[in-house]
Amino acid sequence: MTRMQTRPSDEDESTTTETEHGAAAETGSECCHETVDAATRASMLAEYKYRCQTCGRTSPANGGLATLHVHHLTREPDEIDEHDPANLTVLCRMCHHWHHQQVTEADLPVTITEADLCELLPRDLEILRILAETGPATTGEVTAELTTDPTVMTVRERLWVLMGLDNRVADRERQLVDQDVETGRWGLVGQIHNSARGHIADDPQTLLQRMEDERVRQALERGCDRATIADVLDVTGRTTFHMQKRAYAYDFPLEALDSRGGRPPTGPDERQPTAGAGGNAGPTGSNGARQ
Repeated sequence: MTRMQTRPSDEDESTTTETEHGAAAETGSECCHETVDAATRASMLAEYKYRCQTCGRTSPANGGLATLHVHHLTREPDEIDEHDPANLTVLCRMCHHWHHQQVTEADLPVTITEADLCELLPRDLEILRILAETGPATTGEVTAELTTDPTVMTVRERLWVLMGLDNRVADRERQLVDQDVETGRWGLVGQIHNSARGHIADDPQTLLQRMEDERVRQALERGCDRATIADVLDVTGRTTFHMQKRAYAYDFPLEALDSRGGRPPTGPDERQPTAGAGGNAGPTGSNGARQ
């Protein structure tokens, strides 16, 4: 069974706008006529402390600004009435909208397995749908199309997860998402022609980041303690999670570089000197000097 909820059959749910006193005052004009009665709405809002059960936003009755909706978990519950409190929850308007617009595996142009879903969030499926419909896009463009309101950094992190999914899921043979190394745009694998996967950057800062990310990934896979790694690198524990996700995404070929981080030889004049040639191992130019 997948973790994704099936989209309910109806598009109209009971909408409640909160007054400063916490009373359930209005039913939205977009709602169907078959609404939850006012007493049940008021009871549900009080029971859930005027708080969205998905994101935690609160209404004015609890010091927040959110407009709260009473949402049916299913339109055909077993053995209870549709409007029974056991079949109801409280969502803010944004989360309620997302619930009705969320993407299921059947909506996607790619195959998602049970193992994939153990690593993915509902938002990831929506990102896949957006990329399929819009083609290569920047992180900001993807963010603007989402039905929720995440930060650009949050979306970038999820794109790393999607790009590196084949390195996280044993049975996945191919990545789902790629990034264009020249434009920085994200797309499904077939949409990207200049892949950033495995690319050795010319920019020293990017090169250093890719190397550090890959070393963090390898250390964690060998069982090194995350807190120790964070302490050695002088970064937060959360940063090591970002580094690990980037490493899975970009799959940097650390073994292609020498122990000092130099680029791999590209021609016959960039070769390792033989033993006794001055004792300096490393790439050399045509005049024999170290690069």
